[in-house]
Amino acid sequence: MARTANYEQKIASITAKIEKKAEEIKALKAQLTDLEAKKTRTDFKALNEYLVNKGVAPEEALGKLKEIYGE
Repeated sequence: MARTANYEQKIASITAKIEKKAEEIKALKAQLTDLEAKKTRTDFKALNEYLVNKGVAPEEALGKLKEIYGE
């Protein structure tokens, strides 16, 4: 005899797993966004320190970049 499958229970189990993974993905995306923002701040800080140490005004650096790479 064939076993009777409890499809409703299996469906509910898989749905619960999907919801749990979706929450995990949401949390990971939030962490990624936070880390990207921190990296951007760190990069801008390093760039600003470099410009200050070289005595280059931000407008001057931006002008040179536009000259090289265009608007």
